[in-house]
Amino acid sequence: MTDQALPVFRFNVYQGHPVRAAFSTRSGGVSEGSLSTLNLGLHVGDDPNRVIENRHRFCGALGIDAETLVCGEQVHGNRVAVVGRSDLGRGALDRASAIPLTDALVTADPGVPLAAFFADCVPLLFYDPGQHVIGLAHAGWRGTENRIGLETVRMMQERFGVEPYRLLAAIGPSIGACCYPVGNEVRIRFAAAFGADAGILRQTVGEAWMLDLWAANRLVLLEAGLQPENIELAGVCTACHSTQYFSYRAHNGQTGRQAALITLE
Repeated sequence: MTDQALPVFRFNVYQGHPVRAAFSTRSGGVSEGSLSTLNLGLHVGDDPNRVIENRHRFCGALGIDAETLVCGEQVHGNRVAVVGRSDLGRGALDRASAIPLTDALVTADPGVPLAAFFADCVPLLFYDPGQHVIGLAHAGWRGTENRIGLETVRMMQERFGVEPYRLLAAIGPSIGACCYPVGNEVRIRFAAAFGADAGILRQTVGEAWMLDLWAANRLVLLEAGLQPENIELAGVCTACHSTQYFSYRAHNGQTGRQAALITLE
């Protein structure tokens, strides 16, 4: 579901719950050229002042103060950090203050907005309505292979007593199998990690292998104990819709970043 004023993708699974969760598009900002217009990434060569203005616009559309965002460094790993009110603003206005070496965040504190940045990688969002805990993970192919979704759920269990079967999860807009050919090394690694018959790899007529990160992450969430009916798949391919979303693949690496955001009310 997409809002119209400043276009924002929202997740149906969280409707009616005291949680705000959304994913940005590339529209409604002030960045220019290949980064036009709502680039939210501070690491892609954009003017930092424009990025900060864009973050204020996106967060403002959600009723959130952009200067309170909590962000991980995002290194394509599977480290999960628990954060709280003392971390407010880390990574919000500069990369240096982000939570280091971290690709997933968890909190039980209301008013602590978790944010991560994407341009084809998979956003994984979590909410437990029982314990009132949220999580957000950045799952590129390496994070998916290393089951960052599972690691996030485990952290929520260990620190807050979350029951996986209650978790409401969303797999956000990201690159689909339709647009994601991978080399033999990645194919072998995913076949080893998930099994050759897992249904996440498909060979095309030209003998290229297409990797389905959506299906792989859904398998990871099911493995973690989530219920199938509690997992929402956005089903939006950022490469197919590269006029609406930044896509690293579609734009040959010269592109901006969207943000996924989730916060407890």
